[in-house]
Amino acid sequence: MALQATFNCKMVLLAHPGTQYSYQLARQLARHGSLYQFWTGFALSAEGAQGQFARLLPAKFQRRIANRLVRGVEASRLRTMPGLEWKALKRIRRHESPQKVFHERNRIFQERIPVYALERANALVGFDTSSWIIAERALKLGKPFFLDQSISHPLANQSIMQRVARSYPEWQKTIQPRLPEVLDCEQREYQLATMIIAASSFTRRTLISHGVAPEKIVVNPYGVDLELFHPPAQRRERTRLRFLFLGSVDARKGAPLLVEAWRRMAMKNADLLLVGPVTDEERRLIPELPGLKVMGKLPHRELPELLRQCDVLVFPSYCEGFAQVLLEAMASGMPIITTEATAGPDLITDGVEGKIIPSGNLDALIDAMRHFAGQPEEIEKSAVAARRSAERFSWDAYGDRWQQILREHA
Repeated sequence: MALQATFNCKMVLLAHPGTQYSYQLARQLARHGSLYQFWTGFALSAEGAQGQFARLLPAKFQRRIANRLVRGVEASRLRTMPGLEWKALKRIRRHESPQKVFHERNRIFQERIPVYALERANALVGFDTSSWIIAERALKLGKPFFLDQSISHPLANQSIMQRVARSYPEWQKTIQPRLPEVLDCEQREYQLATMIIAASSFTRRTLISHGVAPEKIVVNPYGVDLELFHPPAQRRERTRLRFLFLGSVDARKGAPLLVEAWRRMAMKNADLLLVGPVTDEERRLIPELPGLKVMGKLPHRELPELLRQCDVLVFPSYCEGFAQVLLEAMASGMPIITTEATAGPDLITDGVEGKIIPSGNLDALIDAMRHFAGQPEEIEKSAVAARRSAERFSWDAYGDRWQQILREHA
């Protein structure tokens, strides 16, 4: 009871210089009465005066700041550093190295969080690549530090990407290795963390295989907005089967493997939509193939309807911390094809809500896609099962699990 009371008194400090899933965690901590302060780069409280003002802006400006609105968090608990974020984005637009820019931004962000805020908090929560200084400060103050690990261990990622580069040498220039200084800071985070919260079992395995103590790691899968992402009111009449890839169209997420699978399959009456950020260099590596459509990045507000208009999500990533799109597709009533190197095994049973394949296995990918193409009735069965499974992973369920972690380990 004492621990429960501690974490109902608004004394958890959450810090993330960007976005990712920190906004959802801030909302969940606030829902449980546990949030002391949320420190971030640029954000607006949807419930505060700034959020109300944002609703008066022209539509194009509202779209630009839509992913910076924090819902469910009082403005009084929000602390931002918009100038720091603006300078970082400006440098990236000048084609400076994103890794170097964000590493410097993350350092300054941590240093600027005042001592009084850390002293008043009774637990600190930070995110990988942006918490090594916070973790050290927490240790000096005798505060527990919880590290949210959003991606697999960087050395595991690096090893996997070397394998990808050997398989697809033409994509090698698009693969950026981790900077040594970033690796060093990540290692310090692992060493200093009281607990590490991984979003998938795959991430946990990569951490353990690189020396992180298993007892320090807890798996807590992310959630999904079950109202925003939902199945269509009526199943569309299929004249052409639509496979969808949603995410950065790059080597790590399996784009070259998927394109090669599509080339070999030469499917008729089917389309493959590649939706997500794609650089000019990556676009040049993708050949023109029948049914293959490179659509680029779409506004987030368009994604729920896009998912409802497609049939099967194909996400053959080599290395993921989670892959939020898997849950979004499942909630939308879509079966998924993904790899064991994602949160897929934590979300579905192979052959029920979709297919789990070995990463990098071209034949397995082709077989999985042909399974649904040749048996459209399986799409309907898996779609129902996928939505049912997704309903176990609401953001509130994610927040409830976080609360339990804090109570048990702080």
